[in-house]
Amino acid sequence: MYFKTLKLVFIPIVILCIMKSFFIVNESEQAIVLQFGRPIDSKMNSGLYFKLPFLQNVIKFEKRILEWDGDATEIPTKGMIDKRSSRASAQKEKQETTNIFIDTFARWRISDPLKFYISVNNENQAQSRLDGIIDGKIRDKIAPQYIDDIVINSDKVMGEALFAVSTELESLDIGIEVLGIEIKRLTFNDKIMPQVFERMASEQEAEAAKFEGQGKAKRSEILGIIDREVDMIISTANKEAKLIEGTADSTAAAKYAFAYQDDPDFYELWKTFDVLPSAIGSKSVFWLSTQNYPNSNIFGIRPDALK
Repeated sequence: MYFKTLKLVFIPIVILCIMKSFFIVNESEQAIVLQFGRPIDSKMNSGLYFKLPFLQNVIKFEKRILEWDGDATEIPTKGMIDKRSSRASAQKEKQETTNIFIDTFARWRISDPLKFYISVNNENQAQSRLDGIIDGKIRDKIAPQYIDDIVINSDKVMGEALFAVSTELESLDIGIEVLGIEIKRLTFNDKIMPQVFERMASEQEAEAAKFEGQGKAKRSEILGIIDREVDMIISTANKEAKLIEGTADSTAAAKYAFAYQDDPDFYELWKTFDVLPSAIGSKSVFWLSTQNYPNSNIFGIRPDALK
């Protein structure tokens, strides 16, 4: 009876000890082993691991990339550069400070869970720690910049901020690595927003006027080329037409001459009747007598030509 009772008590304890002696770390996790609350080891690879039951416990952290999303921060900048003046002269001029609201986000991961637990303990504390570090470095990199440079060279500015953040995290050695920082949204202060829009509109209108002038000049150039080509085509066509017309006239004259040579008298009669209406005029009356026909003479035409 005694052994039966001991068996019933001992076997569950053994089973419980075995269950408490192993733990699993999957692919998306990393873990640290604590002994009496003090971290003694870290497990960064997935697998099955052993620990002392009841004496050691395990805390798991995220191994995947985490998101940091900061609040929109108002940062003073140097303002906008007048595009109508050169950058060198604009930098020499005194620029008014312009406040902008910049909203950024970052991606980070736990690079060393043991150092992470010792330094910040959990993800919420890590987010708070990153708020001060990332916001401060972004402010340091954006404040000396012109708004134009922030918009055009945002990748470069954020790259410099990322380098500064990584350098500080490396010096702090808290087991956190920031992988990238990007700008989510950039807006102007409500007081200067109308001025900014008006300036942008005037710059775009000037740019449009420049392109319109270039387009008109190109249009005039193209129309000039078209007019020259049309004139050349017309002159070439007129030249060919005159050549064809001259050839036709010469051919017709040769044929007429050849035909008139066969009967000169008929040619003389034909030309007389051709010029007769113009010679007598429209108001003249011409009487042609047939009494002496065929002996009558019409403007010197021989009677035998009428036969």
